[in-house]
Amino acid sequence: MPILSSLIMAVSLNSCNLDRFPDDKIATETYWNTEKDATLALNGVYSFLGGAASSAWYSDAYTDNTYAQYPWETSATVGAAGDITANTDFGYDWVTIRRANTLLENIGKVKMDESRKNRFIAEARFLRAFNYFNLTQLFGAVPLFQEAVPTGDKLTPVPEKDVVTFILKELTDAANVLPVSYGGGSGDEKGRVTKGAALALKARVQLYSGLWNDAAVTAKQVIDSGTYNLFKVTNVSAEDMADNYGKDFVDFSSADDQTNFYKGLKSYEKLFWAENETNSEFILTRQFIENSQWDQASSIYTLLMPNELSGWSSITPTIEFVNAYLNRDGSVFTPPSLQERAANYNNGAVKPDYIKEFKNRDTRLYASIIFPTSRWNQIEKGFTFNWNKGGNNTSRTGYNFRKLVDPKYKQEANAPQDYPIIRYAEILLTYAEAKNEQAGPDASIYDALDLIRDRVSMPKIQRNQTKESLRNIIRNERRVELAQEGFRYSDIRRWGIAKDVMKDTYDITNGLVQKRVWNDRYNRFPYPQSAVDYNPLLKQAQSEKGY
Repeated sequence: MPILSSLIMAVSLNSCNLDRFPDDKIATETYWNTEKDATLALNGVYSFLGGAASSAWYSDAYTDNTYAQYPWETSATVGAAGDITANTDFGYDWVTIRRANTLLENIGKVKMDESRKNRFIAEARFLRAFNYFNLTQLFGAVPLFQEAVPTGDKLTPVPEKDVVTFILKELTDAANVLPVSYGGGSGDEKGRVTKGAALALKARVQLYSGLWNDAAVTAKQVIDSGTYNLFKVTNVSAEDMADNYGKDFVDFSSADDQTNFYKGLKSYEKLFWAENETNSEFILTRQFIENSQWDQASSIYTLLMPNELSGWSSITPTIEFVNAYLNRDGSVFTPPSLQERAANYNNGAVKPDYIKEFKNRDTRLYASIIFPTSRWNQIEKGFTFNWNKGGNNTSRTGYNFRKLVDPKYKQEANAPQDYPIIRYAEILLTYAEAKNEQAGPDASIYDALDLIRDRVSMPKIQRNQTKESLRNIIRNERRVELAQEGFRYSDIRRWGIAKDVMKDTYDITNGLVQKRVWNDRYNRFPYPQSAVDYNPLLKQAQSEKGY
């Protein structure tokens, strides 16, 4: 539940056009006097986390992982189709940066404890750096400025590598000031950014920038801090095992094997439930609260669930993503062809070979995906998913997400569970990828990956990999472990595989869902035409990107 619940800052600077003076700018000489003023201003900067979460929900829909069927909800629908032009705004938003800059320009005037003031400054610098990082991932070169109202050359886009240099310095400086945790109370609420969050984001930036040694070193700092651990359940109940996977989907070798399977499934599934939102795996979250429908509550249930569970099926898994889950023994799953799958599905009158497709797969498949014939007693006693193709608010692909949904809160846009923006599993994967790219396989890489595998009762990785084979394992592990958390978009671009994976999407009856087109210029989006009109200094960089 959210701790940072103060009103959004009174000095909100809502215009996203950098060369326009904000209409709602307040008189700084009357505002920046008390600690309350600074607190409200900083809370306004924290509103960035809300946008970061909602953007992450839809981010995978720009990729081969998911499909977003409603273009009025997200630009990902047209983006995945390759309809990428300056007529669409793909997230060129400067509100947070202007709010942070306003705070940093004025907080020196405020009479308050100096150590707390310095911490407020570090929090604002972290959030500004995070926003800049997201902008570079979307647009590449962007203006880099530290003024609330930039003018002149400050509006000229700066090369992405220079923005990254700035981001890394900001995060390094913030990490040196931010605390490991917060005790609670006004100004010290749990949920604020920490030293661990600054280091974790720094490792992410370094990884995405190909700074392998630096990323491995920074990730190791987080690992060695001892602050974070993967969430695991220690016991499972009869309710946890009510779906009875042994009936159709999993061949258990023993009672212990069965228990371990359910522990793995529930460890991954319950990680995202409200009752566990304070677990030590979450490094930074977007906090939500119940009874604030469409305001400070999460709408993830509504966006992911099928119509029969009062959802909209806004974001649904693709066949390609479902195919990415390994077999339970750790081997790569060999999927049927689209034609074979359609014949096996048999318009809902499924044949035995359809069930075989879902037998003995990665535990996270069952914890993450609702597929026809799958059961979910904790969402509704006796529930079995039957796909109603073409129905209202129904999946277009034949699958829905189960991951991220808390079955205790079947409410339209009013769920309280927090959404992870940074979690410890990412750090382990960052370390593994960076270390492998730097020097190839070693024991520490296997150890990091095995922690993730062990949590979900999947077998350890065989320790005879080449650098290339381990790279493929790490990439698939990222895809499955971090699905629907906003990583696949950047991953397929930085790995250079988008041209290979952005293929037309089909449903389980082999019906075309969406034609997808890829062009290498889509590695970075165009600035929206409205921004170019207001700031002509963007024109050259726009042309250099191929738009």
